Amino acid sequence: MTDIDNVPIEYTASANNILPQLVDHLRQLHGIIVQNTYVKDTAKHLNRIIQDADNETMILIVGKERVGKTTLVNGLLGRQVLPVSEQHPTGVNTFLRYGEHEEIKAYFLDGVIAVFDMSKLELLTTGDTFASQILREHLDYLEVYLKNDLLKSVTIIDSVSLEAGGGEMAYFPEALMNRVDEIFWVLRSGSMAIYPEILLMETLKNKGVEPLCVINAIDSNENTKAFIDAERERFGHLISDFVAISAREAIEAKQINSDELWQKSEYEQLISEIHRVAENSDKKTYGILIRFMQWLERFRFELAVIPQRDPFQSAVKNIEKYTGDTQYEFSRYQRDLAIVTEYEQEYEQVANVFKNVQTLYQLLQIISQTDYLQDEIVEGFTEKAVSYQQMLREYRNMHSEYLREYDRLDAQHKKIHGKGLMKAIFGQHTQNGFFKERVNKLNEQQLACIAQYEKVQEAEELMLHSIHSIQSYLMELTKIRLARIEEKVLELNQQRSKEKSQLQLYANKLNEFSCLMEAQGYIKDNVQPFLMDEQMPLKAKDIEMLKETVNSIMSIDLSNNGLLARSQMNNKMENAVIPFDVQKKYPFYPLALAEVDVKSNDIPEIPKKLDIQYED
Repeated sequence: MTDIDNVPIEYTASANNILPQLVDHLRQLHGIIVQNTYVKDTAKHLNRIIQDADNETMILIVGKERVGKTTLVNGLLGRQVLPVSEQHPTGVNTFLRYGEHEEIKAYFLDGVIAVFDMSKLELLTTGDTFASQILREHLDYLEVYLKNDLLKSVTIIDSVSLEAGGGEMAYFPEALMNRVDEIFWVLRSGSMAIYPEILLMETLKNKGVEPLCVINAIDSNENTKAFIDAERERFGHLISDFVAISAREAIEAKQINSDELWQKSEYEQLISEIHRVAENSDKKTYGILIRFMQWLERFRFELAVIPQRDPFQSAVKNIEKYTGDTQYEFSRYQRDLAIVTEYEQEYEQVANVFKNVQTLYQLLQIISQTDYLQDEIVEGFTEKAVSYQQMLREYRNMHSEYLREYDRLDAQHKKIHGKGLMKAIFGQHTQNGFFKERVNKLNEQQLACIAQYEKVQEAEELMLHSIHSIQSYLMELTKIRLARIEEKVLELNQQRSKEKSQLQLYANKLNEFSCLMEAQGYIKDNVQPFLMDEQMPLKAKDIEMLKETVNSIMSIDLSNNGLLARSQMNNKMENAVIPFDVQKKYPFYPLALAEVDVKSNDIPEIPKKLDIQYED
């Protein structure tokens, strides 16, 4: 993606070994500066560098609206995970990471983190409800954890659409672009890149960044090759390569398990590019080093302006940001209230999950539609219940078939002999041989009915044996779910309480800049010697920049700039605890099915064996 690909071999020989050591040094430095809230954003940026160094390779999916970015990602995941809406495109940057437990973490602009079930993904990304709009106004980004093997080696970012208007360069947050290891620029086959997009590509090119251009929807354009050739003429010098795919066909191929359609989608080429990026650890190491050196320059600037600040006014300004601005705090409270409202709606649904369950069929429907009621134990019961229902259906079908055959033969018999089949002895007739053969077949069907009836009885016994224990177990699972919802509200309130405590501490520690002086010493004595080791994959110009930046940091004198914490917090925060009194409001409806509710009480009786004699 960048000119880092051209780093000489001698610079990359030890790249795999030095990254963990670098992360250790950065963690030490972060632990020092994070104590001072004046450099909170700078500490946050350093923490992101640490996280990115620890995390899998990150690939950013960018492009204008309606090019199929989200559909492309769903194709990589092999299923329809991210919601796709024609009216409402993705409204928040979404990081897709590997996780054994599938869930959503929502990171809000003020630092609050809320955990949601996967069912809330549409609410947070493309929903158009009032709650959706409130939440997205305060969202920074989402992390979606999925159990998908591809995400073990990479993190994929489904981004919001590029902002492009008029003839100006398209806009996309530079901070996010700087974090990623590769950019996949998505175009729709037949829809040319607009001029603002090309301007942004040129800007990236000047920084040494060359995105991979992914042409989507090749299934809808027979002239994709000509389209790519034309686009290559326009901006081919700004990108690394072109890859043409069909996201729609990839998703459909996975849904119907079609290898032919999968090959036609050309997704293997795209996945190969992802693996190429994931395996280039040298490139990632050098990129993290350069980002940290850029961070050092930012840190130098932060230190330089601290002596120029009015400590009192600066303290008051930062405190009023939270406690003096009633409108700001009210907005935060509305956001938290929206989160709790969603939790309350979920609690009501869970509390009433068994309210209308009166039959075995209804219970099985609820289980199949409710993810928290599904595990190995429940699956075992479900198999028994479904087997019982299947056996019963088969018996009814066999019984009905027997009656149809019996009625048909009985009518023929009456026509010949004037009597039905249940009479014992009949006179001679040329058709008697035919009737004997048909009666024998009916008796064979009667034996089959008996055998199937016995299977029904056996399956019914197995199912009834489990019905009481499984009801208790399902109610326990439901109560656990209700408790977890209450725990999430408690965690949110604890976060609010923690924020309040942190704000109070902030006012008391305005004069505590000793940690920044400690950071200066740590950079000089530990970080700089490590980075200037001859095994480090840095170029000569990088070394010179490092020396200049560290010397500038050390020249800043903070020893006489202790700040007096004299501000008193005017606590105007809304009530720290958002009430969640749901147990009385939404009482739990127990599951209480009796045997008569789950077993079939209208099973037809087994037909009697026919014993018919004819005179010779």
